[in-house]
Amino acid sequence: MATLWRMLPVTTLTVRQFTGGRTARLIVALSLIPAIFAAIFAARPWGVTADEFLIELFRELIAPTLLPIVVLLPATAAFGDELEDGTLPYLLMKPVSRARLVLGKYAATLLVTIPALALGLAVTTVIASRAPEAGDLLRILAAMVGAAAVAAVLLGAVFLLVSLFIPRALLAGMVYVFAWESLLGRFLPGVEAVSSREYTLRVFTGILENDPSLATNAALTMGAVAVAALILAVWRLRRLQLA
Repeated sequence: MATLWRMLPVTTLTVRQFTGGRTARLIVALSLIPAIFAAIFAARPWGVTADEFLIELFRELIAPTLLPIVVLLPATAAFGDELEDGTLPYLLMKPVSRARLVLGKYAATLLVTIPALALGLAVTTVIASRAPEAGDLLRILAAMVGAAAVAAVLLGAVFLLVSLFIPRALLAGMVYVFAWESLLGRFLPGVEAVSSREYTLRVFTGILENDPSLATNAALTMGAVAVAALILAVWRLRRLQLA
């Protein structure tokens, strides 16, 4: 509890940074893009049930492309903006541990991305439910939100780490999302095995099909990678202090 309390100032300031600029508005707008597809589907279902539509939408659009981009924007901006405008050295001069800075920025990233993703998925599900033959959409919504939250935990840590190594982390992240996750990850088995999309879909399938072991194993793997990325981010930030 004490650690969380000490993280609060960094987290609060970073959330204000996101909400005061365009980042928060942009991720909310991106999160609502699936709702547009849901509206088109509700108007003309073309012989597909709402359950099938939502599952396919999550597998083919949200998990491989939209979700990583939504997380990428705040995660790379958390430290990236301060690196670009030269204010990071002043931040490092403050009597705040590097672990608190990393964890505070990371918490702020999750605080803006997970609610935005949940909102977009909920609106999409409500709109899709207007189509005929809507089944157990609450179960699908729970699976989508759960998988999206776990994916945000992983990708938020990884993109935060990348922003401390690569000056143009946002551009690098976009290339990663479209080349690795959206394109190569779909067709090459070797790439698919190490893509965030694959593990996100395992969590999604595990929740959807009531298979706790599948969802738990995938979530634990993603959590372990996230912890490793945060540890490396702390190490990198300490090296930046010495530079």
